[in-house]
Amino acid sequence: MPFRRLTLLLGLTLLAGCMPAAPPPAEPVPQAVPSSEAATAPAPAPIPPASQRIDFASFHPSFRFSAQIPDAWEVEFVPQITALNLYDSAASGGSAREQSQIFIRQFEADRFLTLSTVEILQRQEATVNGHPAVRYEIRKKNGVADFPHQPRWRNTQHRLTDVRLSRTSPSLFYVFASRPELPRTTFDTFLNSLRFHTDPESFHPPLARLSERAVKKPFGIRISPEDSPIQPERFRGYHTGIDYETSAEEQGKETEVAALCGGSLRLKKRVEGYGGVAVQECLLRDEPVTVIYGHLALESITAGVGEYLSLGERIGLLGEQGPDTDDERKHLHLGIHRGRNVVLAGYATPEAELGSWIDPGISLNAARE
Repeated sequence: MPFRRLTLLLGLTLLAGCMPAAPPPAEPVPQAVPSSEAATAPAPAPIPPASQRIDFASFHPSFRFSAQIPDAWEVEFVPQITALNLYDSAASGGSAREQSQIFIRQFEADRFLTLSTVEILQRQEATVNGHPAVRYEIRKKNGVADFPHQPRWRNTQHRLTDVRLSRTSPSLFYVFASRPELPRTTFDTFLNSLRFHTDPESFHPPLARLSERAVKKPFGIRISPEDSPIQPERFRGYHTGIDYETSAEEQGKETEVAALCGGSLRLKKRVEGYGGVAVQECLLRDEPVTVIYGHLALESITAGVGEYLSLGERIGLLGEQGPDTDDERKHLHLGIHRGRNVVLAGYATPEAELGSWIDPGISLNAARE
């Protein structure tokens, strides 16, 4: 994936312009659209042919989404305020900050926040690709100091859209601010191209050529030593995941396993029945889940526990039959368990316990549609 120049700037600052403040007393909002008039984002303009999709988590793990931007644009990370600046290096202004087209902030909260430093000229509830959002027209209040480490246009009247990542609380919120001169269609096209790491449509196949692979143990199949499709068999119960097989050509060769979703690595260790196993915590839309990657070569899992893994990022390598797989054949066991508790069971007994698990094939099918 092509990425543009990453510029780091030094210094310290306050989170001006979108830092949560105690809500002021309720006042009439000039030209406000009643909050009951919810809307969806306008239909997007066609994506320019010369565009690129950027996963913004590569700049900082707080930005858990990807989007398409014009090929001529570049991305600058602003560490003082944990922000992203999308700028056009061919535009006038003399610096990346003043060539800014879209400026992105983030914060964590339980709800959309009132801004104490700006006048809200218009407010409209909306959705952006299924995520709750609020569209604003704002301008900085008189007497408020210019917002540091931000482009000058952020101190003038402009549009912005706040998007909530999930309905869990607290949640990450993203503030997408548009340069006043940027055509509305360009801004709306950008918003409509957003794909969040919580969206099943964004999920990444954990193995190459996943749809071509044999699946001898699908989700929910009843397994026993007497009738298992894999012989000899030592397990019994209802399968809590999907086993993706490997080909003869892959034996003895490195087979990379990628992150299904975006989330933190919760666990990596050797476990009976799996050999090496990695567990990642993700959000599936608004539901916390843990994702199990079983039968990995433990030493190949280089990320540290607690480290954020973006979707598609390498987790490790499949183990060869032996200690890395607890003497099972070379294959990937992929499981998704509801909730934040780490549960490593590969089989459920009784069958009703399958209700605590999600069929990974459903999420992967959504990603392919």
